[in-house]
Amino acid sequence: MSSRLALFFLSILALGLLSAGGAAAQVTTVVDTADGGGIYFSHAEDAANLTDEERIAILNQKLKADPADGKSWNDLGVIYANREEWSLARDAFIKSVQADPTAGDYHRNLGLVFSKLGMFDMAVSEFGQYRKFDTMGGHDYWRLIGGAQVQAGHADDARATYREGIKAFEPRLGAAGFRLVLQLHKLEVEQGNEQAVRKLLEDYTDPAERFLQGLEGREDPESVDGYGEARSILHLRINQMVDDAKLMEDSGLYADAAKLYRQAYDLAPERDDLLPRLVDCYLKQDLTLDAGVAARLARDEHPDKAGTWIATGKVCEHTNKRQEAVEAYEKAYSLEEMDDLRVAIGNLYMRMGEDAKASKWLKAGVNGTDTKPEVVYNYAVSLMREKKYHAAIPSLKKVTRELPDFYQGWLALAQCQQMTRQYGAAIEPYQRAFDLQPDAKTAFHLGSMAQKAKRYPEAIAAYTKALALDPTYTKAQYNLALTYMKAKQYDNAVAAFDKLIEMDGPSYKAYYSQGLSYYYLGKYDEALEAYDLALAEKETVNVYNNVGLVYDKLGNKKEAAKWYQDAADLKGGK
Repeated sequence: MSSRLALFFLSILALGLLSAGGAAAQVTTVVDTADGGGIYFSHAEDAANLTDEERIAILNQKLKADPADGKSWNDLGVIYANREEWSLARDAFIKSVQADPTAGDYHRNLGLVFSKLGMFDMAVSEFGQYRKFDTMGGHDYWRLIGGAQVQAGHADDARATYREGIKAFEPRLGAAGFRLVLQLHKLEVEQGNEQAVRKLLEDYTDPAERFLQGLEGREDPESVDGYGEARSILHLRINQMVDDAKLMEDSGLYADAAKLYRQAYDLAPERDDLLPRLVDCYLKQDLTLDAGVAARLARDEHPDKAGTWIATGKVCEHTNKRQEAVEAYEKAYSLEEMDDLRVAIGNLYMRMGEDAKASKWLKAGVNGTDTKPEVVYNYAVSLMREKKYHAAIPSLKKVTRELPDFYQGWLALAQCQQMTRQYGAAIEPYQRAFDLQPDAKTAFHLGSMAQKAKRYPEAIAAYTKALALDPTYTKAQYNLALTYMKAKQYDNAVAAFDKLIEMDGPSYKAYYSQGLSYYYLGKYDEALEAYDLALAEKETVNVYNNVGLVYDKLGNKKEAAKWYQDAADLKGGK
């Protein structure tokens, strides 16, 4: 009887009018009540015109005439239950049970009201009587008894009840059996019994699948009793398999994960997420052919899903078909706009060297508060490749704020500030980059920025660190010597140029600058010697003039004039 599936028998009692003669005459029209019987009137179709109060009045009149009329007491209880007047419904159902203790459905209705009133132990008792006296083949008493036992806090009793009921319906189970499986599943989940949940679904997935297969070809299988329950069991098992597969993936067990994803797909090919997951597992095993087959299957079965095209793009990337990959990702993005997908497209364009397109894809959402700093960094790098250094700086500042330990972020920011001649501003990011990854080249750039910003002590310290990390770094040695000169530490400059000559061999630039240092120290003989060595490497106007200056300082005006003239002749091309 269909009314057994609801919490109460919600069908309206068809109470008709009395016949013209005023006598109640029974006819063959049977109205759905608790036990399949009902109140009979000659014009049952007119019952809908009666209010609850009129129906109650009619039933009370019948009960006044016959207080032992169990059907009328039951029908009265149904009306009160529909009105959620639970105490009145309880009293009416108690009267119906007293009138006919062997009517199983009367006990059922009383048990439902006891449950509604929170009297669960009494509900269990009444459902037990319902099971004992049921003659209609309802077979929902295991579910009702178990439910009341759960509400009463008797989980073990409920578990035993559900299992007994499931056993009774095996091997085919059917709708009622599937409902019991779902009730037991809910209980085990609430109790935290993971192994019991797993075994339950493993045991009853096959019966549920066979039940659904038996409905194939029907015009409206969804309307068959048990269809929804069987589908629920199947999907619970599939979700369990997918969760297990995800754990295996995270543990690097890609082959085992792929096997589970494939089994889940076989059970539910309509799910569009399974084949893309399978593709991922195959690619992680370098099973490119298998991944391609799975991606093609996804395109055949779910061409309107973004995941299908993402999987296709991944296969193309794996085989270095970047143009095809980006086309697949753009197709996916047209179906579902996802930030991660947009970033993947932008990054792929960067690898293809198409920086303008990369900037376009990465730019969207960069200013959002929830944008990943890695995305902002990639966007900034795409701008740098287009030589848009000013435009990249704000994004890189955001990256370094959010990821203070990100070496590449600090380095890129320093480079942009260097390219835009913000030498003083570039010192800190170069320093942060060096602190994260000490490197001679980074130290050199740090020194160069400090030198150009006229912060000579910092420059000297940075060049010294660069040379400590790479003693052959001649450019750092040369800049160190020049910085000593700028800082007017001429003795240190002379020594630094000696070291440079030792490292790199004789050179005009070393001897010339060393001569200047001697000159500023007032060591004129040493200055002349250094300038002579410089001239041996290359004759320049500057050297001739500087030699003249030295002779001027020594008081030899005639010799000085000679060198000045030589400088003028060289400059004039003589």
